[in-house]
Amino acid sequence: MNRTELRNAIESGRRDLEQILAGFSDAEMADRVDETWTRKDVVAHLEAWERRVVELLDGLRSGGPEGESIETDELNARFQARDRDRPLADVRAGEREAYAAMLAAIDGATDEELFDGAHFAWTEGEPLAAWFRGNGDEHYDEHREQLTRPAR
Repeated sequence: MNRTELRNAIESGRRDLEQILAGFSDAEMADRVDETWTRKDVVAHLEAWERRVVELLDGLRSGGPEGESIETDELNARFQARDRDRPLADVRAGEREAYAAMLAAIDGATDEELFDGAHFAWTEGEPLAAWFRGNGDEHYDEHREQLTRPAR
């Protein structure tokens, strides 16, 4: 994978996400899609992880990522508790900003930072590009079913 392929994959996933979200009214974004999350909560969740991967890159550059020992489920719970009462307009704007920041981080990263799995020891051989995909297009796809399921 190269930078162009990375950007294309994330941008393609983003177009799919935007198409899904465009199909929901503001009221439908407040619909519960499982025991605890609304569609708005899912978008806030995506925003949190887009921001996290940018923070990860910044942390790796300065010697180590913040919160590296926190489990994913615990982070998700913290993010949801923090974001659950945010207005929908704020969540939408925040997620767009986080997406733009993620693309800017990719653009500002060197090829070694993105594609050399040995560049950052913390990634244990996995190229950082995989982390961007995991918090970009792959993450959007992971939550597609959740976003599109009928309201409870």
